[in-house]
Amino acid sequence: MKHRPRQEDPMYIVLRTGKAILLLMLAAGPVSAASFDCAKAKRPEEKLICASPEVSRLDSSMASSYRALLQRLSPEAQNDVRRSQREWLAFWPISCREEGELLNPKSKDAQNCAAARYKDRIALFEGPDSVAGDIVLYPVSIYGVRQSNAEVEWIKYAQNVTYFPAVDLGQAAHEKKNLAVLIDHWLRKDIASFGKVVDAASDSETGRRFIGSLSMLLSTGTSSYFYGHGAAHPVSSYSTQHFYLPEARPMLAADIFQGNQWQDGLTVLVEKQLKKELADSYYIDSRADLKKLVIDTAHWQFDRSKLTLSFNPYEVAPYAAGAPEVSLPWASLMPWLTQSVRDTVSRK
Repeated sequence: MKHRPRQEDPMYIVLRTGKAILLLMLAAGPVSAASFDCAKAKRPEEKLICASPEVSRLDSSMASSYRALLQRLSPEAQNDVRRSQREWLAFWPISCREEGELLNPKSKDAQNCAAARYKDRIALFEGPDSVAGDIVLYPVSIYGVRQSNAEVEWIKYAQNVTYFPAVDLGQAAHEKKNLAVLIDHWLRKDIASFGKVVDAASDSETGRRFIGSLSMLLSTGTSSYFYGHGAAHPVSSYSTQHFYLPEARPMLAADIFQGNQWQDGLTVLVEKQLKKELADSYYIDSRADLKKLVIDTAHWQFDRSKLTLSFNPYEVAPYAAGAPEVSLPWASLMPWLTQSVRDTVSRK
């Protein structure tokens, strides 16, 4: 027999809440700054929206951004966005509860939490709308909330969030269909599976966004946050991914640097800066160990003036040192660069 959730079941709360707010969002004619009629607000999340001018304004703004996004997408992509919106509408009220309590519409902490959730959601809706000229993008997002099974008294819920940009393949022009499929596969790689299973003993958030880069590349940054319930502190990480447009494939180090001498040369430059910045906190045992990190393109970020290498906590220094970065001007790397990169960074 298929399980039918009871009213006290948290998944029942998630489904019921999302449906209720979605119906209000689609109701005609708001009479306040919110996206629905505040005179009809009954549930705590509806009352919170109406009690906070900021959240009310953000609710209206999000509804506009949501409608605008749907209007430019294919039916398949629209369905994906609608599904994620239902999940988000159920997610934020539970995520903004004080532990063990119902959502308090008058709580400033709850209102601030709601405002932050809304701003994050709006940012996804208003992200880049296309790449490579006219390949249309849309945000994929997955939200999950479960009762925590970690048996930590002060933690009641586990929250898991995943988001990343995807290609609206339903709108890809015939002549760019293959490129669109390749970019979509690259964007989804190693992240699409994160939201499929909710870990009921931790909070996690994994997100991928486009970042600035060189003209021949598409680049994204992936941030991951993980907090095991009861742990001393959360663990975070950051990595980059790069797509080489001239050959429609993931970027290789050989697309940036020529030969092999760059590996040792780049490592020496990075080591010098890290030792200067971190002093006694620098704890890499050998240059060979640092080299393995330096030549990994997941640490690389590009712009017209410099190459930046970002390291995660614990990679080159203790957790207290945070996430160290080293930036190197292209002029210091010029002998090792490929001709195409030289031309790109030298162009005025």
